[in-house]
Amino acid sequence: MAEEVYEDAGPGLSVAFCDFNHGNPGLCGGGMLANDFTVMPYGFTRIRPDGAPGWGPEDKDFQRRYYKHMVRVVGPVQEIPVFDGLVMLDPKRKDYWGIPLIRSAGEKHPHDVEIGQFLSDKAELLLKEIGAEKIKRLCPSPTSKRYADGGGQHQAGTCRMGRDPKTSVTNSYGQVHEIDNLFIADGSLHVTNGGFNPVLTIMALSYRVGEYIVKEWRGGGRFRT
Repeated sequence: MAEEVYEDAGPGLSVAFCDFNHGNPGLCGGGMLANDFTVMPYGFTRIRPDGAPGWGPEDKDFQRRYYKHMVRVVGPVQEIPVFDGLVMLDPKRKDYWGIPLIRSAGEKHPHDVEIGQFLSDKAELLLKEIGAEKIKRLCPSPTSKRYADGGGQHQAGTCRMGRDPKTSVTNSYGQVHEIDNLFIADGSLHVTNGGFNPVLTIMALSYRVGEYIVKEWRGGGRFRT
């Protein structure tokens, strides 16, 4: 931005747009757009125009001149859990205490990338309207590596709810189909990862699961089904 926009107060995320979370023609879902967390100077060193040096006098000059002139618009998209998205225990590798390490597998659903491109278009339009002089898209195309890597947060859907044990892990109360007294109460239950941050949904599901356990407990590890 031409003027300074860094307010140096709080974590950021003070403006959000929910216009595109639902009802987008041709898309199964959408997402939220918001200004990002306040970026510390160290984190800002990763934000550079294409081709700009990442070290030396030119890099330091960019840091001094533009650190307080940047606005970032980001947001989660509704993600569709895929069947081969798995979290497993490594059969060979273990940590210091002898506990198997975690292995993950799976790719994003192709439709997630379509939604991401749609929201990137909206974010770019928003930045133009507020007067941004230079705009850089972190995911400029559907083949961008960042799409494959993901944002590194809000993982969900590995133990989704459902009526059929063949296509789901738990029932609608987080109770594992095959084990009567085993319940799950986190983001794993999500059938899709919605277009908002999932913490409130996780809290609501936790209350629902806990209420069911208290109400239906019959003693001896037995629950009414």
